[in-house]
Amino acid sequence: MIRSLTRSMIAGQLGLGAMLVLPASAEAQTFDVKQLDVKQGSLDLGLDNSVQGGVRRRDDERSAHDQSLDYGVTNWWRLSGVLKLENPLQEDFRVARTSVENIWVFRGVPKEGGIGLGWFTTVEASTDPATTNSSQFGPIIQLEKDKFSFTANPFFEKTFGRNRKPGLALNYGWNAKYKLNDNLSVGVEGFGLVEDLGEASALAEQQHRIGPALFASIKLAEHLTITPDIGLFFGLTEATPSLTLKFNVGVPLSEPSGK
Repeated sequence: MIRSLTRSMIAGQLGLGAMLVLPASAEAQTFDVKQLDVKQGSLDLGLDNSVQGGVRRRDDERSAHDQSLDYGVTNWWRLSGVLKLENPLQEDFRVARTSVENIWVFRGVPKEGGIGLGWFTTVEASTDPATTNSSQFGPIIQLEKDKFSFTANPFFEKTFGRNRKPGLALNYGWNAKYKLNDNLSVGVEGFGLVEDLGEASALAEQQHRIGPALFASIKLAEHLTITPDIGLFFGLTEATPSLTLKFNVGVPLSEPSGK
């Protein structure tokens, strides 16, 4: 059943851009706030999708789709392999990059609540002549108290090789959630990009977006619970797409031993 579901969801995400096309298009990336929920032995399939509308720049794209396999090597290290797909405005759908991601947990969030701290790194390799290589790194900061949680990803990004851009970029994300019950949370998410911190552009030329998000846990079978989340973000500057829709789904392929 899991294999059948996995195939269906991959096929579904490949058609997401066609089903959810907005009036115009914008720079393509997926939007996922990295968390500290690392468990040894867990194997998960991640399907992250975004469709953006309200074109601001001539070379922007329609949508992006990331497919990842995430493995809990230990309770403090998660290793992921990611395939990044893009749907350019004037080119064919392409495999843009592949990447290897790491999450290290320095301090997990205590069960009674409090602050957790981790570190994220990724190296992306270009697989298309129009894309470039990059490295991204930075802290994961997570705060939980009662039904409220807040997570911040202030990540830095450096491109290298063909099509590289000068300087060090800030590529950030954050979310604030309120837990309604064991299966549903509501919240707000924000994402942004400052392309060169050394020569920071005017605010109007930076990308910043914010909007509501919904986080769910849906039990499909005795040992299969998927975790979809959806968000609709509004551009805050002239360079940001006016609307961004994200739809991400986590599918467990193997549970940690002892569960």
